[in-house]
Amino acid sequence: MPNLPKYSLDNAKIVWFFLAVLLVGGVVAFGELGKKEDSPFVIKSAAIVTRYPGATPREVEELVTEPIEREIQSMRRVYKITSDSYYGLSKIMIELLPSTPADEMPQMWDELRRKVLGVQPLLPSGASEISVSDDFGDVYGIYYGLSAGEGYDYENLREWAQRIKTELVTVDGVQKVTLFGEQSPVVNVFVSLSALSNFALKPDDVIRILQSQNTLVSSGEKLAGQMEIKMIESGTYKTLGDLADQLLTTPSGRQIRLRDIARVERGYAEPPSSLMRIDGRKGIGIGISTASDRDVVKTGGEIEARLRALLPQIPVGIDLTTLYPENRIAREANNVFIANLLESVAIVILIIMAVMGFRAGLLIGSSLIFSIGGTLLVMQFIGEGLNRTSLAGFIIAMGMLVDNAIVVTDNAQKAMLQGVPRRDALIGGATGPQWGLFGATFIAVCSFLPLYLAPSSVAEIVRPLFVVLAVSLVLSWVLALSQTPLFGSYILKNGSAVRKDPYANRFYRGFDRLLAGLIRRRWLTLGCVALLFAASLAVMGAMPQNFFPNLDKPYFRADCFLPDGYNIRDVERNMARIESWLRRQPAVKHVSVTMGSSPPRYYLASSSFGPRPNFANILVELHSKDSTAVVEERFDRYVRECYPDILVRSSLFKLSPAVEAAIEIGFVGENIDTLVALTGQARQIMSEHPLTTSVRNSWGNKIPVWTPVYSQVKGLRMGISRQAMARQLTLASTGYRLGEFREGDRFMPVLMKDERLGNYDLSNLRTLPLYTPGGRVVPLEQVVDRFDFGYDFGVVKRYNRRRVMMAQCDPVRGANTKEVFGQLLASIREKVELPEGYSLKVFGEEESQEQSNRALAANMPLTFLLIFTALLLLFGGFKKPFVILLMVPLIFIGVVAGLLVTGRMFDFFALLGVLGLVGMNIKNAIVLVDRIGIENRSGKRPYEALLSATRSRVVPVAMASGTTILGMLPLLFDSMFGGMAATIMGGLFVATFLTVLVLPVTYSVFFGVKPDKTDFRS
Repeated sequence: MPNLPKYSLDNAKIVWFFLAVLLVGGVVAFGELGKKEDSPFVIKSAAIVTRYPGATPREVEELVTEPIEREIQSMRRVYKITSDSYYGLSKIMIELLPSTPADEMPQMWDELRRKVLGVQPLLPSGASEISVSDDFGDVYGIYYGLSAGEGYDYENLREWAQRIKTELVTVDGVQKVTLFGEQSPVVNVFVSLSALSNFALKPDDVIRILQSQNTLVSSGEKLAGQMEIKMIESGTYKTLGDLADQLLTTPSGRQIRLRDIARVERGYAEPPSSLMRIDGRKGIGIGISTASDRDVVKTGGEIEARLRALLPQIPVGIDLTTLYPENRIAREANNVFIANLLESVAIVILIIMAVMGFRAGLLIGSSLIFSIGGTLLVMQFIGEGLNRTSLAGFIIAMGMLVDNAIVVTDNAQKAMLQGVPRRDALIGGATGPQWGLFGATFIAVCSFLPLYLAPSSVAEIVRPLFVVLAVSLVLSWVLALSQTPLFGSYILKNGSAVRKDPYANRFYRGFDRLLAGLIRRRWLTLGCVALLFAASLAVMGAMPQNFFPNLDKPYFRADCFLPDGYNIRDVERNMARIESWLRRQPAVKHVSVTMGSSPPRYYLASSSFGPRPNFANILVELHSKDSTAVVEERFDRYVRECYPDILVRSSLFKLSPAVEAAIEIGFVGENIDTLVALTGQARQIMSEHPLTTSVRNSWGNKIPVWTPVYSQVKGLRMGISRQAMARQLTLASTGYRLGEFREGDRFMPVLMKDERLGNYDLSNLRTLPLYTPGGRVVPLEQVVDRFDFGYDFGVVKRYNRRRVMMAQCDPVRGANTKEVFGQLLASIREKVELPEGYSLKVFGEEESQEQSNRALAANMPLTFLLIFTALLLLFGGFKKPFVILLMVPLIFIGVVAGLLVTGRMFDFFALLGVLGLVGMNIKNAIVLVDRIGIENRSGKRPYEALLSATRSRVVPVAMASGTTILGMLPLLFDSMFGGMAATIMGGLFVATFLTVLVLPVTYSVFFGVKPDKTDFRS
């Protein structure tokens, strides 16, 4: 390799050019880089929905869910398949392997659709087409709500919501716009059964006539000479008046109109599948998804500009409310992190100036600026955007970026103090440790490698952190060998003619005495360190741990579940009271409630439920993020105390996979009664634990089921079929579908209903009139054997094609989730005896955490192999690498101390901090051990070389650690990265003493370095 420092000094103009490219390119790239709130990742899941009206959950499971699951399980890259079989509905979730490349996802979903297409003919008659939704993971981060007061109906809301959607979908950078809470318009034909009897008509006669009249029929073409004339039959209904005027012929031949026996009205589907309320008013949600490679801040600005032009046209009384503005949140998060970044840069430069002098600080600080600029430029080329994670990567790298420049500058300054000319001192200061610095930089990058390689969605979130660290650290090494010598030739003073010993002062003499004393009592020293290490591990095991920290936002959310069997109108009544309480809280700004299913995924880690008529989701925005935790806790307590029937799961925002419960322990098997018994035992154990709450069953409670048991003998004797009986029951409940009424671009179902529909209950339904072919009317009870009333589950859940039932609970507030889970799992394993063919499986947060940890651990052997190989190549033997690696576990002493002092919990990001500490600690150790080798080769005695090398590394190591520790200060107060900052700060503080005190002692043991009596200084 050419001498890069010498080349840089000899070809200054070339180096200046590249430095200008880095600086200017970095500034331009910063303006062009896509900005998001959080690092995007691909949710590798799809939903498969099939309807089978009239079927029970078990019939849906056997006839619809099972055939589809059987077929799609043969797909490549399938990780797991879960399914819910409801009354008349099958919902299957397929999740691909986390290692599936994002660019292969469209191909995988095409393969899924082909598989599903082959299953369709195997489904029973009456089953709908299978719907595959592969946009399950789309994030509609810019989320609005359109609401209206009294005087406006859903048709007015829909009209303006559709107009806004049409306007926004054309904005550059907008990928999709979705609406939530639109009400489905229907045409209701309320039939009077008494009027039918008067005219001797049967409901079947009306159904047959209306269905035949409202069907489009191709009338063909007719040739007229050389011209082909299309023949169009135009008998379909154009208005509701056409429908009401439909002629019916009675058995006596008399013609009457439909309006004579029925009331034709426009309405909405009842019960609705979903509802939304915004600040106490009916509303429709508008979710906007932006392209993953676009700047959400810029796109959001264009969206807001387009809306400002449209808002004056919206009538007074219809309001557009911003519910979740990802563009504003991303802008604020980026601005805060940029301020933190600038603070870190300033802290690092000021520390260097204070310790090494103004000129050295200026030199090293300039290297830092060029490293950051170059990293931004490379990010622009590789398509990596700016987000919370990548900006945190800059702050983490801040201290390490100056390590190489510190070593080169310190070497040059020491050489110049000893009379070496400036040019020679700069070249020698860079070329001497260049390979040691390269190896240390490579190892620092490798320590974060598991983040990049881990096949996990959680690890995917933090991959930008590795990209930033890898690019910036490699750049810092190149700049230390090129830019630092070049700038040093202008900034640093020339060497003095008088040779000075830079270590001839009180500080270094005191350090020599301390190190000599530790080496003399080497076994006592190492024993004390071992005791500290053991104590830190014991404390770590007792410390509270968390998977992901809460984020600092002026929002909180809550999922609310009423008991199974409640309908959406019951949910609406309860939510209206809860919403009213929330709006009375002074700190609350906006409250939006969605019922029937989850709202559009406005946040990356949002949960998704539905369709479930007993479900509601609440999103609360507060005036200030300082009051979020207080109001959320007060809300949780209020709902639990005042609405004991409602299961509420309120939480602050987290960047973690959403689960139904924090603790889920499931049983997998076939027999439902056995699963109920096993889950019941587990629930009993959970209920007895003092730190658990909201203990429940994943299948929910059983719901009431009323079954008129059709009698073939009685029914056929009277000429009434099972289908005719079911049709009449439908008329008296939800309405019988006759066809569709076409209006513009919309199709509205035409539903025939009994006008007394609201008066029926289980008592008078027994006398529901049924019509015989001869026109005679008989009550329902005359064509059935009996009326059964019982209770059954409303859903059957499966995991990888086997039934699964979970005992679920949440820890009480303040409890250590991991500790509670461990106690429950141990107790359940001990007390619940599994029959043959049944297994226990862990779900919930613990499953997600285990998956992420396994994903990180999968590449740890490769990481340590690369690190050890690099050490082996650097030192050409096994002893020195082994001595360096012995220092790595000891960083836990500092990790525990840092978490205890700051009051932070050990979470996923703290684990990332530990990975970073491995690289930082090894990097410092390499520079010291490499220096010991240089001193040995210069002819010094082993002990003198050990002492001299350590003495020369005290300031560079302390400076590198100090700049990193203080540079992390802005992150310490961040809700997401605070645990990681505490880990790195505490671990690096202790690692500094490990490097300059414990490492030399360990080295002396392994290499038999012993001082002579003359070596001890008084």
